[in-house]
Amino acid sequence: MTIQNNLLQQQIRRLDELMAISKQRYIDAGGDPRHTPSGLKGDDYLTDSERKEALQLARIIFNEDYIHSYLQTKHQPN
Repeated sequence: MTIQNNLLQQQIRRLDELMAISKQRYIDAGGDPRHTPSGLKGDDYLTDSERKEALQLARIIFNEDYIHSYLQTKHQPN
């Protein structure tokens, strides 16, 4: 695994951690565990710094290359 790929995997794990924190806070606040909050500010159960970190990570992980690759595989016939 290359250093770049290893870094990406770490970033993905951190984003997963932040989303798990958000979900747990939602459940602790009485939210339905079968649903997720809207994700909008004020309804995402993240602190401002966690929200900022999550957005930065998402922009890195889901960059233009990722989106282009996803769209290419999505439009291929089965």
